[in-house]
Amino acid sequence: MWSPRWAYFGGNTTDVARVREWSVRDALLRNGRGFWVELVFSELASNAVQHTATGEQHGRMWVGLELLSDQVVLLSVVDQGRKWGGPFSTPQLVDRQPGEMTPGGRGLWLVDRIAEYWWWEGELGMPLEMRAMVRLDREPDLGEAWYDLAS
Repeated sequence: MWSPRWAYFGGNTTDVARVREWSVRDALLRNGRGFWVELVFSELASNAVQHTATGEQHGRMWVGLELLSDQVVLLSVVDQGRKWGGPFSTPQLVDRQPGEMTPGGRGLWLVDRIAEYWWWEGELGMPLEMRAMVRLDREPDLGEAWYDLAS
């Protein structure tokens, strides 16, 4: 029997790597089967560290992983809300063109292409919970833009 699990991590890039390792420790997600789960978790955790108070001193993030069926995993990352004195903002999907060299904005683009659904919950300026449903039984359609971004 597989049950949901949750954990707290700090708020730096080392902790993002720890979230990736934690996300695929179950036998169901080993041997490459959890690759997309690991990638989506990495992007959501990286966004929390970069864009919220999670990345500030003593920041941390809460993550959760739940198997909804034998083929669908629900991922959750809760951040620490807006940075002290920072802007009030919500997660936004940025439309990047192939070959565009502007930094940033590709994390949620990847999440959008990989996950069946993604959304956020919470109040502006307060901690937000990012969620994504990832299917284990199919390859996402990243399109030709993926190859342009990856090269």
